[in-house]
Amino acid sequence: MFTVCGQCPSLHAEGLRQGCFPKIWKRVTAIPIIKPGKEDTTDPSKYRPISLINVGGKVWGKLLINRIMHNVYTNDLLSHNQFGFTPKKSTTDAAMAAKEFVEEGLRQGLITILVSLDVQGAFDAAWWPGILKTLQDFNCPRNLFYLTKSYFSQRTAVMTTNTLQVVRDVHRGLAADLDFGIFSATLYLIWNLENNPKQ
Repeated sequence: MFTVCGQCPSLHAEGLRQGCFPKIWKRVTAIPIIKPGKEDTTDPSKYRPISLINVGGKVWGKLLINRIMHNVYTNDLLSHNQFGFTPKKSTTDAAMAAKEFVEEGLRQGLITILVSLDVQGAFDAAWWPGILKTLQDFNCPRNLFYLTKSYFSQRTAVMTTNTLQVVRDVHRGLAADLDFGIFSATLYLIWNLENNPKQ
């Protein structure tokens, strides 16, 4: 055990340098959890899949996302209108910005229309080539780009029930387990950089 732990810093450093995410850490175990109030239905959407990810993969994911976000903040790439998954910003800040926008429109005698969307399954549909293209467009350091690309390649999900085990290749979407949520959320935020350009 000490040998493995002693090698972890060099393993992480080498992986970051080479842009290689270990394949063993790309396998997730999906646990289907029944959503509250939907226990009696036969609809498959009653389940919320929770992805359990290897601890080593979580550590690497956090290292990767911290470095990507350092690049994003250092180069001031985020739109000032981005509130979700953004440090030191909250829903209250978003509501206050909308309020100020409406008040300014009223002062100028303009008509203001507010449209609010809740995109269902946004994390499930996150398109990996779009995330990678955005990282390229925003001049993400090469090793971080390749590490992200490696993170997305050869991913598998395993779901086991009492009588069945199903293994599937994963080609889109972001894991949403509780500990790894910040990684998923930040990659989703990166994906939206192009759709929400800095103003």
